Amino acid sequence: MDNDLEYLMNEIKSDQKPVKPKRRKKKRRRGNGLLVLFLFVLLLVVVAGGVGIWWLQRPERKLPGHWHRAIEYTQEANLAAKEWLMAAEGGAELDLSSYMGNITIGTDLILGKDGSWSMMLDEVSYEQARKQAYTALELAFEDLLITRLQSAGREVESREEAAQAIRETIGMDCMEYLQTYGPELLVPLEDMKQQYNGGGNWRAEKGVLLRDGRGEAFLINTDLLVLSGQNGTEVYYRNAD
Repeated sequence: MDNDLEYLMNEIKSDQKPVKPKRRKKKRRRGNGLLVLFLFVLLLVVVAGGVGIWWLQRPERKLPGHWHRAIEYTQEANLAAKEWLMAAEGGAELDLSSYMGNITIGTDLILGKDGSWSMMLDEVSYEQARKQAYTALELAFEDLLITRLQSAGREVESREEAAQAIRETIGMDCMEYLQTYGPELLVPLEDMKQQYNGGGNWRAEKGVLLRDGRGEAFLINTDLLVLSGQNGTEVYYRNAD
């Protein structure tokens, strides 16, 4: 009987089908794998985006463009005019700063994306500055003449009368006289062009602008460029063109 029972149990075991593993566990493992892959891709996107933003926002990338600088020449023109009045016309008592205003001459710096640079003196602004300086000297000279004529007992109450007196005395207009026989109020144009005009190659690294071996520390935002080097500090503004 034991043999019959053993035989029956073997038959039952042979008829049973193997139990398939539940799919739920496989789905869970697959879902975990997809989540890990998604997080990895997201991390790559975030890192790449950060690197891209850093690359686009690097200070060096803002340098290319057309920059303009206004160079102050008020003090030089004022001193030259005053020295001439003191020596030639006895005008030591005149304060010319109120006549001069701000005398500025422009220069244009172009930093190309191809690594080239050029600088050029703005000749139009030079001529305007020169005219402004001589006009200031003319006004001071006329005021000085009015004072002298009044001290001598002559009634002179306007610039027109002073200008007429100058024409009668020297045979030419006051401006013509000053530009012909007066002082050189600004550095000659050709000398300034030789000083400022130039060009070559540039590159930037670690906050330093290198132009043909000459290094200048720079600070920059969208519309302002500050260069600091052997010549001191120079402030440029981005030209709107």
